[in-house]
Amino acid sequence: MKVTDFKLIDSSVWVAYFLTGSFRELLEGDEMFFLSVLSLFEIKGILIKKDVPLEKVAVSLNFVKKRSLLIDVNAEISEMAIEFSIKHKIPTIDAIVYASASKNNATLITLDNDFRNLDNVIIIK
Repeated sequence: MKVTDFKLIDSSVWVAYFLTGSFRELLEGDEMFFLSVLSLFEIKGILIKKDVPLEKVAVSLNFVKKRSLLIDVNAEISEMAIEFSIKHKIPTIDAIVYASASKNNATLITLDNDFRNLDNVIIIK
């Protein structure tokens, strides 16, 4: 596994941070991270489903946006993602997130075991 200097933080890490306060050292430093725009969808959806007040959801998303360089889904990422999805049997959004990291030479930091055994992925606990 080759680890790069750039990191893309998966929605699972952000959600754990907002719900339990985990990973403060990683997320509250000076480092900027990459983030797929689809992760904003996932983060907001999970926080709302967990009955987090909408005002707190908005504050949380603003924090994520300030700490992240957002990666839009484009044709190249979409095409890479379908190949990853089929080859590694990972769900569509996860494949798009992984393709976003790969396209930007970033290490994907996640809690999600769907990414195990993929290059440039660190699964944290």
